Amino acid sequence: MAEETYLLEMVGIDKQFPGTHALDHVDFNLKKGEIHALIGQNGSGKSTLMNVLSGGLTMDSGHILRNGKPVRITSPTSALDNGIAMIHQELKLFPDLSVAENIFYGQFPQKMGFINWGKLYDMADEAIAMLSPDIRGRQKIRELSIAQQQLVEIVRALVKNTEVVIMDEPTASLTGEETLGLFKVIQRIRDSGVSIIFISHRLDEVLEISDRVTVLRDGVLIGTLERGQITGKDQLVDMMLSVKPAVLLEQEHKELGPVVLETRGLCLDKRLRDVSIQLHQGEVLGIAGLVGAGRTELLKTIFGAYTPEQGEILVRGKACHGLTPARAVKLGIAYLSEDRKGEGLLLKMSVEDNEIYACMERYSRLGILSVARRRKTVEEMRQKLRLKASGPGSLTGSLSGGNQQKVVIAKWLAAHSSIILMDEPTRGIDVGAKSEIYALVRSLAQEGRSIIFVSSELEEVQTVSDRILVMSKGAITKELPMNATVEEMMSYAV
Repeated sequence: MAEETYLLEMVGIDKQFPGTHALDHVDFNLKKGEIHALIGQNGSGKSTLMNVLSGGLTMDSGHILRNGKPVRITSPTSALDNGIAMIHQELKLFPDLSVAENIFYGQFPQKMGFINWGKLYDMADEAIAMLSPDIRGRQKIRELSIAQQQLVEIVRALVKNTEVVIMDEPTASLTGEETLGLFKVIQRIRDSGVSIIFISHRLDEVLEISDRVTVLRDGVLIGTLERGQITGKDQLVDMMLSVKPAVLLEQEHKELGPVVLETRGLCLDKRLRDVSIQLHQGEVLGIAGLVGAGRTELLKTIFGAYTPEQGEILVRGKACHGLTPARAVKLGIAYLSEDRKGEGLLLKMSVEDNEIYACMERYSRLGILSVARRRKTVEEMRQKLRLKASGPGSLTGSLSGGNQQKVVIAKWLAAHSSIILMDEPTRGIDVGAKSEIYALVRSLAQEGRSIIFVSSELEEVQTVSDRILVMSKGAITKELPMNATVEEMMSYAV
């Protein structure tokens, strides 16, 4: 029997970043006219692999074949030249331009040196009619729903004679009805001979839409299954999870203190749906979930960066209306962003400056900073957090990821924060530094501070938490005890 020729093959794709082997000689193939799902936990290598295929990243080694012949993809333009387009989760449309301008941007029809607007709108209407009769070429993008904008992105890819469309979490912002509509469109495209790579954390959707499923874990190919080989979600969950058990800290069940933070029925667009939680003094409350679950939105709403449409936030029993980040800090609430370099640190400033800028008023009198007092605090933080830096004047950007995270924590401890919201606090740091962060979280709780710990690595949530909440699609789906298994968390997360 002749060996099957694939429309597309990625062979031995290897990619390393400092401290991370993102892809370890991964193979991936795609048939003509199929929907091939690519799944795995956060950090499994899905996005890296697809960024290599779509020209956003350059692989260190390996090769790509199209119809059995080697191709070289070095940029998104060269990917398009090879019939490959990627639709990102964050749509890349121009909201103030028309549907037609977005679809044919850079290739407008001309007449006597000017744009032929009539022909442009007719071309757009004809192109988009095959997917949606409700969208017109003259409409502005901002007038459309998210689901309709998705369709415009798809049409924009198809008019370029694309043979492969990569969809990254395409249903993350859609309602159930909108998702069903998108699935009909995807199946129609598949039936026309176009191949779809479908990236999603929602396993029900993967099982419903896919012809084949490939699973990655920690940058390694775990396996590819035909639709008929899949027995259910549990099989996919087992493939996604690490076989290595988490190294747990010694924990004992403890009596929880009084409630220090409470949310009641928080709603935020479609990102939070009736979220009610309680955080106790001295507790580490873990929040598990996958990308798009609403965990970051919850923390930012508690910190006052987002204003909820409904619901309320109570700190130590008192409702906080019109909460802002500045007021949250005064109430003793700290927020460690998942983007510590962009939102948590001033990389071109010293360790000392970063640690005290959230509470400068504590170290000044009549507008003059007390060098002695702030140096004392910085030294206390260095010893407490085992911060490794050549001195308080070291540039924060020169530190390792783990030590940068310690500077963020030191900043909030110096501000006497008692409620600490941690969003992916170990992202981008090595295994040894992770262990130190885990131990630090537990010690802060033992001191009486209250911590919400968000992580996409479910083993981490299991490791540090006294109690666990699982989120999916903007809602709390389950409360679990500290001894909950990773499998239990995953089942409610998907």
